[in-house]
Amino acid sequence: MFFRNTSQETIDRLTVRVAELERTVAALAQQAGVDHPRRRPLASDEVRRLLADGQPIAAIKELREQTGLGLAEAKRVVDRIQAGEDL
Repeated sequence: MFFRNTSQETIDRLTVRVAELERTVAALAQQAGVDHPRRRPLASDEVRRLLADGQPIAAIKELREQTGLGLAEAKRVVDRIQAGEDL
């Protein structure tokens, strides 16, 4: 199928946005000296291992299988992780 459901695209964008917001809240809590529970990263250790091994396509595929993200959103997440962001 070449066209994605717009509802799924919205869910994909929101999934990434929630991860970004969680990271921001954790940083603010740390600056304020408030305990904040550790969030679960969007990308698993396996996805990060694949990236460290120079396999970004395999990392995108693994991320999609684990999260249900669409191709474009999974690629954006992987690109951002490679750029040093903590997602």
